[in-house]
Amino acid sequence: MKYIKSRILAFIVLLLGLIAYSQDVFAQNVVRKGHVFVQQSASKDSVKTDYEYQDRDGNKYVIYLSPKGKAYYWAVSKKTGKRYKRYLPKITEMLKEAAVNEKAKGDK
Repeated sequence: MKYIKSRILAFIVLLLGLIAYSQDVFAQNVVRKGHVFVQQSASKDSVKTDYEYQDRDGNKYVIYLSPKGKAYYWAVSKKTGKRYKRYLPKITEMLKEAAVNEKAKGDK
């Protein structure tokens, strides 16, 4: 009886692991281009943009785009001195709108 329970538990753990792995492997990366949705290959690297972000103190930072299309910059903590990503949700929306407008101008 104990042998059967351990087998069932091992099977459930294996099944949950496979499901979690498949979520990452088969996740779709779809981008809208005008009236067409295009599936892109999944990229694990961030993309450096030509834009900069200036904070209240006047420091300028390069804006990056994550593989999921979120804008961020690398900031340094004043307390610990460690680098971390600081996401910019409003900038993300502005970049998306600019890309759509640029694409619309190119289609005309």
